[in-house]
Amino acid sequence: MFWVTYRQHRMQLLITAGLLVAVGILLLVNGNAAADSPDPAKLFKDLYTYLSWLQVVPVAIGVFWGAPLVAAEYERGTTKLAWTQSISRFRWLGVKLGFLAVLATLGGLAFGAMMQRWVAAFPADRGDTAFTSRFDNPVLFTMTGVAPGAWWLFGFVLGTAAGALIRKTLPAIAVTIAVAVGLMIGLSNVRDGYAEPELVPLGKEPVGRVVEMIRDAAGEITALKVLPQDWYWRFQWTEAAILTGFSLLLAVAATFAVRRRS
Repeated sequence: MFWVTYRQHRMQLLITAGLLVAVGILLLVNGNAAADSPDPAKLFKDLYTYLSWLQVVPVAIGVFWGAPLVAAEYERGTTKLAWTQSISRFRWLGVKLGFLAVLATLGGLAFGAMMQRWVAAFPADRGDTAFTSRFDNPVLFTMTGVAPGAWWLFGFVLGTAAGALIRKTLPAIAVTIAVAVGLMIGLSNVRDGYAEPELVPLGKEPVGRVVEMIRDAAGEITALKVLPQDWYWRFQWTEAAILTGFSLLLAVAATFAVRRRS
């Protein structure tokens, strides 16, 4: 089953692997150039303009990996052959979903690690801190650390669940895009609520992102609510846990849809 799954989806896998290699080379060249550049911020922004579009890769994973996984089988009628052999529906879906989910997660983690290393090549004292910060920049937050692994996993399982429930590839793609983009926007708006901000008295330099100003009865600012920079990994794992939880629920929904339909 693993070999069959690879043969059926090798084109998506090879294209994704090629994308990772190409991005890795670009990041390596740009990061090495920044070490000797008098203006590393410009090098960062020049490449970031194009790399920022890669935040939609989880959507593409859902569209090209996930949505056709079950929906295309229904449309071609190959489920009648696959599900009348010695392999049960549960095993058929389990192997395909599990194997590709692991590869999607590993691909996202590899991408996040490369982006992490690239950002580290630009010291905060030699550029725009708010722009190059993995914590303050919401785009970089979703493309560095462990978050990409969770996002790629979610995109894939979302597409699979949509295809299993709808059984038509194009409608499943539309649902995948709408839900994935909606969740991206939703989490970016509530991300600051992953933890209660620290209260920093006025006059003390805040080391982090200010999310609220505390005022007294006269309207004077007395303190700041701050999300410390060193909470980056705390927020990364929180978002990864949220997305993994959603992915598990969607995997259960896909399994239920496949097992209950003839």
